[in-house]
Amino acid sequence: MKEAPLFELDDFRCPGEAYYFSLNEKDDLRVAFWNLESAKGTIILQSGRTEFIEKYYEVVSEFIERGYSVAMMDWRGQGLSSRISKDIRIGHIDKFETYDQDLIKVMNECFKEKCPPPFIGFGHSMGGCLLASYLISEQNCLDKCILCAPMISVRANAVSRRLVKLLGVLDIFGFGSFPMQKPSWNEKMGWQEESFEDNALTTDEDRFKRTFHLLEKFPELGVKGITVGWLKHALKRTNDFKQINWGDELQTPLLLLDATQDKLVNSQLNKELLSQSNLTKVVSIEAQHEIMMEQDQIRAAAWKAIDNFLSS
Repeated sequence: MKEAPLFELDDFRCPGEAYYFSLNEKDDLRVAFWNLESAKGTIILQSGRTEFIEKYYEVVSEFIERGYSVAMMDWRGQGLSSRISKDIRIGHIDKFETYDQDLIKVMNECFKEKCPPPFIGFGHSMGGCLLASYLISEQNCLDKCILCAPMISVRANAVSRRLVKLLGVLDIFGFGSFPMQKPSWNEKMGWQEESFEDNALTTDEDRFKRTFHLLEKFPELGVKGITVGWLKHALKRTNDFKQINWGDELQTPLLLLDATQDKLVNSQLNKELLSQSNLTKVVSIEAQHEIMMEQDQIRAAAWKAIDNFLSS
């Protein structure tokens, strides 16, 4: 694999190794690894929509302190992985099955070949959604899994069936890559800083601004906004999750980190669906959507739950 960069801020770094993993002749994913000599196992850390590897340096460091190897990737269309949309700054995917296929390929041909077992998944938001799909489609693919405010459901679920049909029509007529929400990008000024006061992700201002500082210094990492196609397929996936009998289909011990103040995913429905399985442990934390980017005392509660789960 060809080497890839891992960017750093002066006060925010986590030295590791990164490469471009080839999917086909024209597309690749940036993958990264830390602490591969660990005998304790590997955390497969999957980020959410618009996110990138560098945002998780703090979490990676904390898993390393606990003796784990860590493997990450930028999802297709994000970070330094290949983009699908002609507008490289907007979040787009042709179908969620593309994400599924990418994950299976990188797990089988890269992560499981390069990293020590056992393999423990950790997925936030969209990363949690895609790890959940992976657990169902590829039985016994992981030894344990942690889903952090996963996109198993979304707040729009009440109207999503009709919305999926409308978005499907738009997609059929060639509007799949049409932006529903434009990225906050200015050709002269770069990424525009978003208001902390109006954000629905975290109550920690320093961590919120740290993400912007990464984008400010390394604008090529950034993706914002969504397209008709991305939203169509996201809503379809969350509707499909409601049809799954999780009690029968889930074969992997699972920790659900539930953010009680989440404004993006439907916390209550997440708990109802995943709790169908007696392999699921639910820990509710008073946090906004990005639990691992929250204030220290909130993160401490999350780490307590993670440590208890991993040691059980």
